[in-house]
Amino acid sequence: MDSGWIGETTESDFEENVIAASKTTPVLVDFWAAWCGPCRMLTPILERVVNGYQGKVRLVKVNTDENPSLAGRYRIQGIPAVKAFVDGHIVDEFVGVLPERQIREFVDNLVPSEADLLAQKGRPLEERQPLEAMGLYEEALRHEPQHAASLLGKLRLLLALERIEEARLFFNHLPAALQFHEETRRLQIRLDLALSQKSAPSLAELRARVSREPENLQHRFDLAIRLAAEGEYEEALETDLAIVRKDRRFKEDGARKAMLQIFEVIGPRSPLAEKYREKLAEILF
Repeated sequence: MDSGWIGETTESDFEENVIAASKTTPVLVDFWAAWCGPCRMLTPILERVVNGYQGKVRLVKVNTDENPSLAGRYRIQGIPAVKAFVDGHIVDEFVGVLPERQIREFVDNLVPSEADLLAQKGRPLEERQPLEAMGLYEEALRHEPQHAASLLGKLRLLLALERIEEARLFFNHLPAALQFHEETRRLQIRLDLALSQKSAPSLAELRARVSREPENLQHRFDLAIRLAAEGEYEEALETDLAIVRKDRRFKEDGARKAMLQIFEVIGPRSPLAEKYREKLAEILF
């Protein structure tokens, strides 16, 4: 690979120069050949555009005549062909010569914005340093007020910090487009659970009630809701499961429905969800 952020690659080092490299920086791959006139037109434009990003994106050139297996692997049927790799995968592409303005727009969609970078820094800090993570999300939102990752990150933290009323108001002002996001649904369930428990008895009191009256399904149901609101998902699922086993019709099948909500929160394909989905199926079927 040449120095800087523009270079060439071959079949032998494509994995290193493109697949691995794209996991930290977007990589444009320019498939070209020496005999191709349009290629000679496009390459200088690509180089000029990429140089303007000062290392935020890389350009790698592949001579298709010298690297036919790469051309075959990526189904190159016409050149010049440009494929954009992010995190090891092709995320966008075009064939032929485009105006410089369109190429800049193409690259703009690949390069992380300032808000993207701030949100990326915030996510791993949520558990250990939630206030620092909150600051990063709020800074990102000053750059892009509708930045989806930062909005969801801030909502996650408001819930984790038990700032429930603030979370409710924040949720109500999320952009309409974000309402259909899969994580938004999970956070809404967590918010609803937290709101339902604002004036409810403490977890200790609910446990004591179940201990005193183990056959009282209402006590168990109340406990399961509180456990879910507190993030004690496995115990909540076990408690709901015991209710379904005892009387599925209780609260109009409420315990089973509560389990399905928890599956959404923890991820439908998570090991815990799979475990309790299987246990639930054993009872129902």
